[in-house]
Amino acid sequence: MQNIYKIAFKYFFSIRGKNIVNIITLISTTGVLFGTMAMIIVLSVFNGFDEIIKNLYRDVDHDFKLELKDGGNFKINEQIIDKINSIDGIISYSEVLDHKMLGQYLDNQLVLNVKGVDNNYFAGNMLINNLITDSIIASQFFNNKNPNYVLCGIGVFNLLELKLLDFNNPLKISFFQEMNTLNIDNILKTNSFYLTGVYETHTDFDHTSVLLNIASLRDILSTPQVCSSIEISIDKTTNSRSIEQQLSHYFSSEFIVKNRFNQQPFIYKMVQTEKLAVYIIFSFILIISMLSLIASLIVLLMEKQKDIQVLYSIGFKKNQIKNIFFIVGLLINLFGTLLGNIFGLAFCFLQFKFKFLNLGEGASSFIQSYPISVNILDILLINVIVMTLGVLTAYIVSRNQRFYQYN
Repeated sequence: MQNIYKIAFKYFFSIRGKNIVNIITLISTTGVLFGTMAMIIVLSVFNGFDEIIKNLYRDVDHDFKLELKDGGNFKINEQIIDKINSIDGIISYSEVLDHKMLGQYLDNQLVLNVKGVDNNYFAGNMLINNLITDSIIASQFFNNKNPNYVLCGIGVFNLLELKLLDFNNPLKISFFQEMNTLNIDNILKTNSFYLTGVYETHTDFDHTSVLLNIASLRDILSTPQVCSSIEISIDKTTNSRSIEQQLSHYFSSEFIVKNRFNQQPFIYKMVQTEKLAVYIIFSFILIISMLSLIASLIVLLMEKQKDIQVLYSIGFKKNQIKNIFFIVGLLINLFGTLLGNIFGLAFCFLQFKFKFLNLGEGASSFIQSYPISVNILDILLINVIVMTLGVLTAYIVSRNQRFYQYN
């Protein structure tokens, strides 16, 4: 067995010069190299974008969200609060009330998702850190002495052409209230609010939502103690899966328990689907690159026919000779994979460190270059794919009987 490896290594390392075997072998190694390198780089970029998206929505979403299964509003009660407080690891919860309303400022109108939140809302996310302009702090915003203060996203701010603390021209928010009589004169209820801060999260939340004190929204809607959802924040050192299971145990009969993934399913599924597509596409590219490995081994077998006869004459069996060329194929694939890993990881490191590859003119203001995040599991999976394809290719070619005829 030791002689088999010695001969295989000799064949592999003696490939030099400019004959056809060496040229095809170089092309084969290069194909594996660039295929491996490209997969590492592209998947690391996808991981970088994935992290950015998760961080963006981490500023908006809480760890968990409780909503009724029918999607309606519900009254908060002591029983719900006691169950939430009984779960270890929960650090805060926020009562939230959502309602679609029409926003109007001067001649501009926009349908808004008016979101009433309480004092704990900002404790569970980083939204308060995304205020790009504000004239009050969070505690003043929730001061009941100022019930007509609101915050809005940069998208709403620009679409309605709002101004901060414009007491002469308030933001008017209207909605159709339920009437028990046929009198429609007062069916449209309008309230005035004053903008005190603008946040920018770089998500659709900026273009649709306005925040105000939940007590003010409940008064406007005449719905005391009513919520659309309860948003829960947990200690980052605790097991989120365990807390999710406890929440489901307590509330699954009436409520839907949503984690961060369930709160933004389309976004996360889109990223995962695109990543799967990259794996499939580059796997096909690697399969095509294996054609050069097939050609390299076939030409090498044709060139070494005299050596094969010599090996027969000194006592080597057919399977042993086949294993020699199988190992040569593995070495070509392994060498290309190793170089692909080195160059791919080196490129990722340089891009992460120096950010020399920019997104272009259409790039967002908060991200100028391609993000990089190297995932060890992705690297391992890439190497498994490349080596599996290499093993199958080398095995199939090296087992072809017509190259091992004994004369």
